[in-house]
Amino acid sequence: MKSKLIRFLGSIQLAIPLLMAIALILIGATFYESKVGSATVQREIYKSVWFGALMFGLALNLGISTLTRYPWRGARKVGFALTHIGLIWLVAGSAAVIHLNTEGMLRLRTDSGPSHQVRVDGDLLEAIAPDRTHEQTDIFVKPDGSVYPKQLAGLSLLGYSNNAIKTVAFTDGAVVDNLAVKLQLSSDRMGQTLERWIAEAPAAYRQVDIGPARLEIARADSERELQALLSPPDRDPGQFGTLQIRTNDRSISLDLQQFLGRSTQLPNGIEIEVLNVWPDFRLDANNQPTSASDRFRNPAVQLALREGNIQERWFVFSNPGFAPIRSRDEIALDITYDAPATTADYFRVVVSPTRQLFYAARSSQGFISGELEPSRSIAPGWADFQISIAETIDRARIQRSIVPVTPVAQGTLADRGTPALHVATADGVDRWLLWGEPTTIDTDEGSYFAAFSPKLLQLPFDVRLEDFIVERNEGSESVAMWTSQIALTDPHTGQSVQRKVWMNHPTWFKGWKLAQASWNPGDLQQSTLQVKREPWWVTAITWTGSLLVVMGIGTLFYGSAIAKRLRKSSHSLSQPIPDVADSDRSRDTTTPEVASPEGASQLAITSK
Repeated sequence: MKSKLIRFLGSIQLAIPLLMAIALILIGATFYESKVGSATVQREIYKSVWFGALMFGLALNLGISTLTRYPWRGARKVGFALTHIGLIWLVAGSAAVIHLNTEGMLRLRTDSGPSHQVRVDGDLLEAIAPDRTHEQTDIFVKPDGSVYPKQLAGLSLLGYSNNAIKTVAFTDGAVVDNLAVKLQLSSDRMGQTLERWIAEAPAAYRQVDIGPARLEIARADSERELQALLSPPDRDPGQFGTLQIRTNDRSISLDLQQFLGRSTQLPNGIEIEVLNVWPDFRLDANNQPTSASDRFRNPAVQLALREGNIQERWFVFSNPGFAPIRSRDEIALDITYDAPATTADYFRVVVSPTRQLFYAARSSQGFISGELEPSRSIAPGWADFQISIAETIDRARIQRSIVPVTPVAQGTLADRGTPALHVATADGVDRWLLWGEPTTIDTDEGSYFAAFSPKLLQLPFDVRLEDFIVERNEGSESVAMWTSQIALTDPHTGQSVQRKVWMNHPTWFKGWKLAQASWNPGDLQQSTLQVKREPWWVTAITWTGSLLVVMGIGTLFYGSAIAKRLRKSSHSLSQPIPDVADSDRSRDTTTPEVASPEGASQLAITSK
């Protein structure tokens, strides 16, 4: 019975189902990670007991299969043993990496000081109960919004939202007149309903942005003002803006709409051509310039400049914080881009002198206005959204709160919220904790202090970004390479070294690996590094396992042929070598005896 169990544990019948199960789990985990993040997948799969049991079962199967074939005689058995032992080492190394590896992201800027805080996957919840109990734990969020763990320091963790916002609610009870209107925006196509308050006071709520559009309220003190507020805005000329060019002795303004695709010569002899204008500049998946929309949110212009034999290409941004990106730095010009001011889409509630409500709406579909009735829905022209009045309060006072926002379809309302955690106390008081903002929850038993924050790791050294260098392919604007020039300083010893990090060329310091992770094409003063650490012996295990597998496979396929060739070579060397001198003397002193002509003929035939 015992021998049968051992044979089964080391059999191919067990190995194949184990390998298939592990392969399917890894494939599924890859897709699952893209939805929920690395931290959740690590906890639910890679660090789970059942996945560890599967990997241990595979290692046990490999080990028993190897031991039952001992002694390992012959190339095939030796190769089999080496391969299986190497796989066992790799399984052990992968388990050590999963449980002992430390990895995170470090964002640096050239215009800020050194940093030693690494953003690690996952979030952290810290809570202090009224009895001063202090607890802290990692937070794991599942795709359905449920949270693990369920309890911490007397707080119940009810759920999670990836998009929560600070908002206000208005209630009746102010001592002065203050009209507040709650508008409801709904879309059947996207299954979305959104509510927003606008009010005459405070001033910040006279206008509320909702992505590419805004809601606003205005009061007309006369019929003339009422008509002006209900009239369409001035027509947008659709211009691209102007370039302001300053040379040593004068300033020149170029209308981009007039000079797009054309070249002109400046008074100092420099020829300039406007190649492209991008209202909302981005880089696509191939690192090529494109515009995300036709709205002037991040305008940029591409120029070609020539001065004699010198040619340069420039990217000039309207954002004053972005310096022009130049292919060379030989032509002396100061160029700035003044983008046109655009009018955003809006829905305006207008209060007439008689306190009657009207509306005016502008969108890409045109302009509409009219009387705003409580029971009527207005289509402002934003996809299929309908806007209606949900509530009005004549004497409103403000009440602030945090609410989650339902998912937003791309191109309609912007997803500008912040992650938030929904918690509740034992007596039923619930709050949304915004990510990165400590919150106090007052109850009859006392006050809770709770903070939902990023998980950070402190490095034992400081990292400073000295410079960020972007190299471009000659003759084009496509990016060839980007490099972070960093300074690494040990605060305890004062040791400081200068290093360069670029794609696939990391550096090591104090046992930590720093690699180039990403960069921001719109902000060349920023760079993000991947910081990773694992014990040296874990690296040794994985490398040893890989080497054993390669040696084992090589022995399996080529061991027999190599051994046969070595035996053949050894056999040839062991044969006695004849005495050449004695052989020559024998030929010299021995003369064939020919008895007759017939014998001579026979000798000739034999020689042939």
